[in-house]
Amino acid sequence: MDGGILEREHELHRLASAAREAADGAGSVVLVHGEAGIGKSSLVKAMPGVLPTASRVLVGECDDLATRRPLGPFRDLVGNVGAELARALTAGGDRPRVYDALRAELTAAPHPAVLVVEDVHWADEASLDALRFLVHRVERLPAVLVLTYRDDELDRSHPLHHLLGQVSRAQRVHRLPLSRLSPGAVHRLSAVSGLDPAEVYEVTSGNPFFVAEVVAAGGTGAVPPTVVDAVLARLRDLDDRTRDALEQLAVVPSAVERPLVDALLPDGVAELAVAEQRGLLTVTPERAGFRHELIRRAVADSLPAARRIELNRRVLAALVVKPGSDPARVVHHAAQAGDQEAIARYGPDAARDAAGAGAHREAAAHLRLVLRQRDRFDTAELADLLERFAIESYTIADSAAAVDAEREAVALRRFLGDTRALGADLRWLSRIHWWAGNADDAQRAAREAITVLEEAGDERLLALALSNTSQLHMLSERTTLAIDFGERAILLARRTGDNEILAHALNNVGTARWRAGDPLGRAQLEESLRVALAAGEVEHACRSYANLIWTLLERLEYAEADRYLGPGTELADRAEHVGFLSYLHVALGLRKFAAGAWDEAERHAEIGAHDFVPARCPALTVLARVRVRRGRSGGDELLDEAWEIAVRTRELQRTGPVAAARAEAAWLRGDHAAVDALAGDTFE
Repeated sequence: MDGGILEREHELHRLASAAREAADGAGSVVLVHGEAGIGKSSLVKAMPGVLPTASRVLVGECDDLATRRPLGPFRDLVGNVGAELARALTAGGDRPRVYDALRAELTAAPHPAVLVVEDVHWADEASLDALRFLVHRVERLPAVLVLTYRDDELDRSHPLHHLLGQVSRAQRVHRLPLSRLSPGAVHRLSAVSGLDPAEVYEVTSGNPFFVAEVVAAGGTGAVPPTVVDAVLARLRDLDDRTRDALEQLAVVPSAVERPLVDALLPDGVAELAVAEQRGLLTVTPERAGFRHELIRRAVADSLPAARRIELNRRVLAALVVKPGSDPARVVHHAAQAGDQEAIARYGPDAARDAAGAGAHREAAAHLRLVLRQRDRFDTAELADLLERFAIESYTIADSAAAVDAEREAVALRRFLGDTRALGADLRWLSRIHWWAGNADDAQRAAREAITVLEEAGDERLLALALSNTSQLHMLSERTTLAIDFGERAILLARRTGDNEILAHALNNVGTARWRAGDPLGRAQLEESLRVALAAGEVEHACRSYANLIWTLLERLEYAEADRYLGPGTELADRAEHVGFLSYLHVALGLRKFAAGAWDEAERHAEIGAHDFVPARCPALTVLARVRVRRGRSGGDELLDEAWEIAVRTRELQRTGPVAAARAEAAWLRGDHAAVDALAGDTFE
């Protein structure tokens, strides 16, 4: 047997071995990756034949939608999983419920469960969060998590990198990189067709899908010059009815469920029989889909624009009248059909669903589409949409988009004369400016928010604005002002019974006092943590943990910091609060650096160097200090970037460590004169 085929056999046996280990309670992650058409889906389809008899295989697919379906691959499981998981996925908004139901499903008999998520490079944010949850726990589950993805489509900023980084730290990880077929394997596959094997290999470069399509095009004539031609060659002798049906399905970037097939095709699945016999489609009682995504793309890409628009309009019309249609799919086909009215009508709901499922990148993408139709909304509606877009952009760390949108929302609130909404948006603008590192703009917006809300008479919003200002002063070491504003916020929060704002304000006041040398500050900060935990306010509890830990690290009280690092990281991990999880990993990096455990320090700091903006500066500082102390290159460049971020914040908690690190780097290279220049002003 050819080596390329033997390699697939070897990979199947590795999957079977992982399943046997999982049956004994030792779960693992299997990464199947390679270029498009390399055989990832074929490997998945061959899996059941080698798995232990009791294995249960669950398969979900990520779709190439313009804006992804929240929890799309997991929603594909409905009908093949228990009632609790099906209900949790259908409800969508309660992420902890979905996570708990997923874990219960994979734990339930029979064992092992093999959960396959195909094309993870197209996964939505909520699905990536759910996969992170499973990756952290898979070692304790009788399950195998199989992820397939195209590694040649991942640029440096691709969100999948964060998940792959977490997978790399799991105890049992099996990596199955799929290679192209050898010339010998291509010769075997093309021999029966009468085609020239050398020419087939030259055209396909050994890509299994390309080889199969060229061979399937058949004949003794010239081999089609491209794979698209090979696919289209298989369509040329189909009757018009079958070809029309294939073109209709090709504009839907997912398997098409049976009710939608019946709505789109006059004779339903009967029209697909010939295409199924030719191996172009897979048809089941529940859905119909192309045998390979590249077949679908080849058909869709071959269509004239006018034809593609018309076919998308038909899908849109069918989805709009179908009860329970996913708004994300509606918006996708509306965009492809150029139906701006439908985008404006369904886009806000699609964004709301995505945000509720934790898919904030998708929510922002929907709102970005909607805001291109801003003339369809009145001023108040537009202000609301801009505010929502700003908050979603802030959540995904797109600071520039968040600032621009929130500024515009503030301008519209001024025009409308809605003081309450104006004050709320000014508070958001202050927060977003701080996030982007614009300290002066953050302070200006914070001051105006208080002025406006004092006139509006909304004590809750005023308390939030006061606490926001207290936080800014605390971060800038203005202790007296931080305490003054924070205590006013605490008073209003207690009066209105708002534990969320109470926890936030206690955090600011306690941190300011403690850093100024008042031991009572720690007691207030610990009270903030208790209030947040009791109220179920995970974000505020994580911030309390973060300020406790960082203050203890600054005071070199490492044993005390260790007391909080474990539960704080566990909370952020359990809640899948990726921002604070990254931030606390940077704190772990600082802790390991202080202990001289440089490899661990780098590993933890790397997690915060990309995703969460406030963590980037200290993360870069840790990474740079390790490089400098080890005599490796690149440390100075990292410190220059960290310094640029730190200066914009105007916060000593950022400038101090970077200045110290730059001075140390100069000292270690023998440039003693530069030490004072680099650290003197910051030290003063």
